Amino acid sequence: MIKTDYKLQSAASGHLTGYIHENDGDEKHPAIIIYPGGGYKYLTPQEGEPVAAAFFAKGYNAFVCYYPICGEAVYPAPQLAAFEAVAYVRDNAEKFHVIENNIAVAGFSAGGHVASCTGVLYNNREILESLGVQPERIRPDALVLIYPCIGVDIEGYSGGISKSNVLRCDELVDGGTPPAFIVTSFGDKFVCCNQSLNMARALSDNNVPFELHCFEPGDHGFLNNNNRALDETTTRYIGFDSWFSLCTDWLRDRWNPNVGFGKNVSADGRIIEDYFEVRLMG
Repeated sequence: MIKTDYKLQSAASGHLTGYIHENDGDEKHPAIIIYPGGGYKYLTPQEGEPVAAAFFAKGYNAFVCYYPICGEAVYPAPQLAAFEAVAYVRDNAEKFHVIENNIAVAGFSAGGHVASCTGVLYNNREILESLGVQPERIRPDALVLIYPCIGVDIEGYSGGISKSNVLRCDELVDGGTPPAFIVTSFGDKFVCCNQSLNMARALSDNNVPFELHCFEPGDHGFLNNNNRALDETTTRYIGFDSWFSLCTDWLRDRWNPNVGFGKNVSADGRIIEDYFEVRLMG
């Protein structure tokens, strides 16, 4: 493994840490950029490097984006950092042995809001002018949203539809929003599962492919916790392992068939429903 660190130019204190496969040949890897949660007040450690290690073990070149928080978390600073991370990975695809059109973003909680923003603001004029890029350089190829905040009252934002200072990503979804894998839980008392359901509905309304998993048990953050012990009161395990393999299988189906991934994806970007033959009874 090669560990890299890049100082984000758009953020006073932001940086991007990469975990890169050391290749002897021409093998290339999909990439994932991870945005930890923490309510824009801190960055949760277990939602950063450990998640990157799990994706790395699955063959990804993984990156953790340490975006602006606390007093620096004024729109559009966190969003600019998130987009700069995508552009940096894509612009250095050859250097990092990354498949240029196989770059996903993953976000947890508030990091899920940051990740969602990359899927709905990639053609925002202010963002593009600030970074000096074209939309295709900063648009991720897939979104992974884990117990995400979809709407956040973020300082500096004034373009909301429902409420002037609430940046609701579900209200900004359009046909160009990348496909999304969403995980939430009915038991989340901090970020209601309705936020994920609203995002899924917006994707569906705009004909954007998505996969949604809503577990019944599990409070906020529980889906990334593997420390729960099974005892006579539990019937199943709800944690990181309950969604991670589903996520990586979904991503594998999505990727470009020209580079060995996505053999079940049609020309219009949908997963082909031909895994088994359906026979009508009677």
